[in-house]
Formats: sequence, structure tokens, C-alpha cells
Amino acid sequence: MREQQTLGRRIQEARKAAGLSQESLGERLGVSRQAVSKWEADAAVPELENLIAMSRIFGVTIGALLGVEPAAEEPTEEDSPEAPGGESGDAAPDRELTDRELAAVEAIVQKYLEAAQAAGQPRWSQRRKVLAGAAICAVLALAVYALGSSFFSLENRLDQVQSQVYSIERSVGNQIGSLTGQLSGLLEEQTSLISDYQLQVTDYDLEEAVWYLTASVTPREYTAGTVTTFTARANTGATASAEAQNNGGVFTAGNWAVPMGEAVGGTEAGAGGAEVLISVAFSDESGTIRTQTLETLYDDLAAYRLDVDGFWNKDWENGAISFGSLDLKIDNATGIPVELTDAELALFYNGEAEPVWSAPLDAAVNLWEEQGYVQMFSPAGPEDPVPVENSQSLVAAIHITDDHGQDFWYLLGGWRNSGGDLYSDSSGSLNGQYADWRPGDPLQIWE
Repeated sequence: MREQQTLGRRIQEARKAAGLSQESLGERLGVSRQAVSKWEADAAVPELENLIAMSRIFGVTIGALLGVEPAAEEPTEEDSPEAPGGESGDAAPDRELTDRELAAVEAIVQKYLEAAQAAGQPRWSQRRKVLAGAAICAVLALAVYALGSSFFSLENRLDQVQSQVYSIERSVGNQIGSLTGQLSGLLEEQTSLISDYQLQVTDYDLEEAVWYLTASVTPREYTAGTVTTFTARANTGATASAEAQNNGGVFTAGNWAVPMGEAVGGTEAGAGGAEVLISVAFSDESGTIRTQTLETLYDDLAAYRLDVDGFWNKDWENGAISFGSLDLKIDNATGIPVELTDAELALFYNGEAEPVWSAPLDAAVNLWEEQGYVQMFSPAGPEDPVPVENSQSLVAAIHITDDHGQDFWYLLGGWRNSGGDLYSDSSGSLNGQYADWRPGDPLQIWE
């Protein structure tokens, strides 16, 4: 089946035929490469000025770009974009419209008239007027281009007309979208087995990779003897079910262990989002089972980690780093009570699993026990400077564990000796690239 030709595809083919990249075409038009990419992907429509400029660059007519006339296989003297003397010219030659260009103009007019007719309904008559005006402006603009006259005085008028067209289209689209949403909501409400439900994560265990949920559902119709069962299916295929208890017509299951599933785009919990499909089934005394999907839980497992931020003051002298005060913050963003069980500071030579220096950070654990968060600025680090040889890198990190299965390293910074000068990467930059770093994993420090 022949692939449908769109404006974007015709621009792409003409650009490639002209031997131009998206970036080079954008430079000639005075637009970004991203703008050209959006045109070719039919995610945006070029302005008339850019459309005319592209027809000059590609040596084709506007009608050919719009798809309202066939593209010429071989350029003729009459269609050649070159100015006298073989140099490419920006201005079109003064001449009468050719039969082919007149046909393109007629096709454009017909296209706009058909669009106006398709609008159809009387309440949109203003749109038909606007579309007709747009067609006239397009014809005038094409004619002015073909005759080599200035079109800039008409450009503002065309922009105004196009703005009106887009405004009407957006308004109509919003109305249709609103009506569609209302109809979909009514249909779902009429066919739904339930009138209300709630899902809440009450606890979690990252080591076991499970959430603990409280789930409740109110059926639209209730028959005595109905058994209600919740089921969770993770994207790994693992399932977990819980039979709900009837509390005055509201069926509830508490402390329900649900598998977190596999991180989307990763293989370990904490590497991304996990998907778990939650559904409910109603089974009556006759054995009839009716099932309805409630929702898909999608959560970034890394969000359950403690929020860590730190900065280590340092001095660089004689090929060694001296560490001073540590500015450290640790917080819990989950709303679920968590106990910090251990915090350990360590320094590693890049790529080595054994630290060159390490020490427990008891002050952080004590602060957490007292107030549920850590905010400290105090001396912490080796007493002696740590040498860093030329082309060698040093990595600082803090190891965090808690009573909910958290076990991760937060990178406080990385430094590299290059010819006696110290180059560094911040904690934010490193943790953005190496969120699941473990001792022994190599880092690129200012490479």
C-alpha cells in the first residue's frame, strides 16, 4: 500500500533531494532545527513565508509542496530557481502565472472551499467565511510571489485570518472534547459495577518489593451473600488477592501485601516506575462472577527512598584533598514512618570497591531518632589529607539503610586530578547519572 503523502513528508523528501540537513535548512530559513523537525513530523505547519522560501530553496512550486499539483521530475528553464548567470536568486522573476501554477491556485481555493463546506452546521457559518477569506489570501499571496512583487503587506492580514481560523478550530475542538468526555463518563457510570472505591498505600518494604494497601469498594448493587475479592497483578505476572470484609455495604481489605512489580525500563526496584493492575470481583451465591478494573498503580519506586542532600567542604593542596565540614540533609517524603538504621561516610578511589576511608555517621542517626529528619553542619571526615594522583579520581558517598529495606549510596561528590588541577562533579550531577551507584562502579568525573 502506498504511504500517504503529507505536507511534512513532502518537505522532508524535498529537503533530502536538495542535499540539506534539518539544521542547514533551518539556518537558511532563520528557524531552529526543531522547527523543521516538527514540520516534517506534521506536528506543526510552517508559516506562508517559510513555505515560499522552501519552494525557492528546493526549486519546486508551492502547489507541489502542498500536494495540489504534481512535482516536476526534471526542472525546466521556466521553473528553474536559478537567477540569470547561474546564481540562486531570492526574488521570483516577473512573469505571468503559468497554466500549471494557475491550476495550483485553483486547487488551493477548492481545498479551502471544501473545508468550509465540511464545517456544515449553520452555527459555524462564521468559520466558512473565515476559511473563504483564508483561501483568497492564499491565492493572492501565491500570485504575488509568482509575479515577483512584495507579499509582506499581505502577510499581516493572512496572519490575522489564520489566527481567527485557529481560534475557531480550538473552540470547536474543545466543545467536541468536552461533549466526548461527558458522554464517556455517562457510559462508564451506567456500566460500572461500583459507585465508589479507594486505594491507599499504608506501608512498604523495598527489600521484599511489596506495598501494603488498604482497599475499599462500594458496589452499585448489593446482593446478600456476595463475596468481594480484590486482585493485584504486577507487570512481572505476580498476583496477590485479598477477600474483603463487608462493613455496612462497603467492602474493605486492609494490610494487603501487593507485589511492586518490575521497574519500567529497569530490572531492579528503585530503577523506575512499577505497574500493578488492581481489580475487584463480585461473586454471588449462584456462582456468577463479575469483574471490574479499578486502576493501574504506577509509582516511582525511587520516591520511597529517603531524600538525601549533602555538600562536603574541601581544600586542594599539594595533590591531596583535605575535608572539612559536612552539610547534610536527610528527610522522608513518603509520609510513612521510617527509622534510619545506619549512615556511613566513605571515600573511594574511582572504580574501587574498598574505601580508602570510612566512618559511621552516628550524629545523623541520633538526629533522626530525635526529630525524624537530619539537618546538620559539622566536621566529618579523615584527619589527614587524602592524596589524589594525576589522572586519578576520588569519590565521596554516604550509605543509607532503614527499617523499610532501603539500602543505597548517595554520592556527595567526585573529584579528578588533571595535571595538578582539581576538577569536580556535584552531587546533583552524579546522582542524576548514577542513581543506583554501588562501590566499585566506575564514574566519569569531568571526562
